[in-house]
Amino acid sequence: MSQKRIIIFGYAGSTHVYKWSKALSDRGFNVRVVSLGDEKIDGIDVVTFPKSGKLSYVKYASKAAQTALEFKPDIIHVHFAGGHGLWGINTKFKPMVVSVWGSDVTEAPNSFFNKLLVTRILSKATRITSTSESLKKTTIELLPTTSDKISVVPFGVQIPKQIFEFPKTDNISAVYLKQLESVYAPDILLKTVAIVRDKFPSFKLTMGGAGSMEKQLKNIVKELKLEDNVSIIGFFDNSKIYDLIKQHHFMVMPSLQEGFGVAAVEAFACSRPVVATDVGGIPEIVTDGHNGFLVKPNNVQELADAMIKMISDRERMREMGFNGYETARQKFDWEKSVDMMIEIYENCS
Repeated sequence: MSQKRIIIFGYAGSTHVYKWSKALSDRGFNVRVVSLGDEKIDGIDVVTFPKSGKLSYVKYASKAAQTALEFKPDIIHVHFAGGHGLWGINTKFKPMVVSVWGSDVTEAPNSFFNKLLVTRILSKATRITSTSESLKKTTIELLPTTSDKISVVPFGVQIPKQIFEFPKTDNISAVYLKQLESVYAPDILLKTVAIVRDKFPSFKLTMGGAGSMEKQLKNIVKELKLEDNVSIIGFFDNSKIYDLIKQHHFMVMPSLQEGFGVAAVEAFACSRPVVATDVGGIPEIVTDGHNGFLVKPNNVQELADAMIKMISDRERMREMGFNGYETARQKFDWEKSVDMMIEIYENCS
């Protein structure tokens, strides 16, 4: 199947679309990405249409479908069952694989139009992939007829060959790597840091990510007098993510909702344990007391207690980091995820 032609409908600026298109190209597939927005991917044939609001998906649906069909694809693969999925079903082409990522499915019931669109996309799919068992369950609940054609293909990561040692410093630090949006609860985390700081004055938190809450979060830092403890660094290049993670001792993920939680896997790849909320796909990655701690969402005190427990026992923290590395190596190796997706392509009919 090495010369198969794959159309990917998805946002070219997404790290995940970037990784999938590059990986398939490296495996010998001829890949074209059709995207809304002007982002490009080095070495990949990317066709983009101007983005000027949500109606852009409708406006360019016919042209996007025509662009895809002119490529003479063997398979169409939709990443994220939303606007780009509209382009996919507009081709009327089979086989079509649809990968659900999280909010495309979890938030669909909140809008009549979105639910109608997403369920139609899913009903037209030849095969569906989800990033976690939790998201698979949610997808089936949304549209029960998907149960016989959905498989779990996790967002794998590159696994370093070596264990990264902890920073050689007495000051414990943690990292947050999510968008600065309410669904990921960065404001809750800052309130938590205020409690942790009272017990460990030298504790440091780095918040990486961009989003609509950035100004609000900076104001909270000032209000809680956390300037010496918190650094909000904004967007961070994903290609250098391991360099950032390994500068810290553990990761914190206070999310209120997660389809999968790839940031936790990236932390494990760097031999760092994770303190996270027990939501969505996170419990499929983080095992409480083994490679991190799980807490209830939206609970400042419980999150603070878990972080304090992590900071208080450096040896256990190191052991959980090693356990996390083994979890990533055994269950979330990127090359295995690519193998799983290619097998789905091969079995499409």
